[in-house]
Amino acid sequence: MKAMVATGTAVLILLAAMASGWLLRLLLLKGLRTRHPGEFDALGKPSVRALSSFVPRYGEMQVQFWKYLWEGKVFLLKDAQLSGLAWGALISDAALLGSVVLLFLSAGK
Repeated sequence: MKAMVATGTAVLILLAAMASGWLLRLLLLKGLRTRHPGEFDALGKPSVRALSSFVPRYGEMQVQFWKYLWEGKVFLLKDAQLSGLAWGALISDAALLGSVVLLFLSAGK
């Protein structure tokens, strides 16, 4: 029974983290496009659809945006709104990773 609760919790966290991460990245991209167009252009003008795609031609753009976010370059812009969105995206990524780990641990029981 505990394994079922842990698995259900992990799945709910996984879905919530995926949805919130998608929304926060959408808002972050819109903020970059409107408030810092030079940074947006330097990233290759990504879209949420391109960042969530499995099409190989978007692979470099996905890696570039992921590195931009996880290396903290967005925080160098000194924009409080974008920094808050970036923190939210990082937290949702951590929750996503944690839920996957919890899912594997609960599936092993």
